[in-house]
Amino acid sequence: MSCRMDRLLFLILAQLLTTATCGTDPDSESEESDEGDMPDHWTYKDQDWSKGYKLCKENSQSPINIDTSKTTFNNKLPLIIPEGYNIPETEQLELSNNGHTVKLSLPDSMSISHGFTQKYLANQLHFHWGSATSSGSEHTVDGVQYAAEMHVVHFAAKYGNLIEAAQKADGLAVLGVLFQVGAQDNKNYNPIFDKLQDIAAEDANVYIPGFDISTLLPDQLYRYFRYDGSLTTPPCFQTVTWTVFNETVQISQAQLDKLETSLKAAHGTLDSNFRHVQPLNRRTVFASFSPLPTSRRIVPNIDSNAPSEATKSVDDDFTLGDMLAALFGILFGCTALAFVIYVIRQRKRQRSSTERGQKVIYKPAATMEA
Repeated sequence: MSCRMDRLLFLILAQLLTTATCGTDPDSESEESDEGDMPDHWTYKDQDWSKGYKLCKENSQSPINIDTSKTTFNNKLPLIIPEGYNIPETEQLELSNNGHTVKLSLPDSMSISHGFTQKYLANQLHFHWGSATSSGSEHTVDGVQYAAEMHVVHFAAKYGNLIEAAQKADGLAVLGVLFQVGAQDNKNYNPIFDKLQDIAAEDANVYIPGFDISTLLPDQLYRYFRYDGSLTTPPCFQTVTWTVFNETVQISQAQLDKLETSLKAAHGTLDSNFRHVQPLNRRTVFASFSPLPTSRRIVPNIDSNAPSEATKSVDDDFTLGDMLAALFGILFGCTALAFVIYVIRQRKRQRSSTERGQKVIYKPAATMEA
């Protein structure tokens, strides 16, 4: 689907919102809703979007700051399992610059269901980034903003399409991936980053061969934060089930520079395309992993191009250390208790012997010490 068709679809979406009033269920995320030629065309420089889009000032907006000390452990949140993410090279994927982000259209043969109450089909993925002087992730963790962020957008299969799903309370599910800068290029992202110069102009697009989209995700898909929120762009539908992974993905500084400098928009260089953090209000942020607050920290993927044994040790070793310390503490306590019991029994035996009269015990003569 072309960029202009995307704009037309979102124009229709916004019009539906206007005619239906704010009573339309505010819980959906087709992310990067680019309205194009709408009268109240929005920008990231002026984020007072509620002037043209009333939902943008509601109480369940995204992104948020994830305060790990206040998250709630939910053991019913299982491993996220991407399905059909390995796209054959014979299938062409559209990569485009829509003036707000770089977007990769995805086939609805991709889906996620494990870890959710229903099946969600993929629609697209896109990025948010900063500039040479600032980081650009939308979600922050314990007040820390990361280098950039990727969103993989899905819609509920039962609604048939993105437009319909975007108006339903359970219509959208987005996977959020936070980026940190590492020493080496992340080759998994080359199919996208190597083509950024080809879509430098706004509305430009190219087609790239399919590849395994799951390689863009962190290794630890069983550790994530979950909350109910909204699109992070107008019209700010509050219909998104957010999954923000605890493990970051590393890209090189050179790759980040490509994001920050390659694309153009009407106002010039397309950068700093992130929405500011919104109030959490009374929402709960759940964690799928350990209830220990010390383990709920963002963990870098040390080598994004290799299996994450080293990565897992950064996160899991601390928790394992806690467990070992507790185990040794228990063993020490048991040993100390056994020793105390032994001493008490020995004293009782000595007392008993004294009361019955001491036995004479023969000992060899010893040299007296001075």
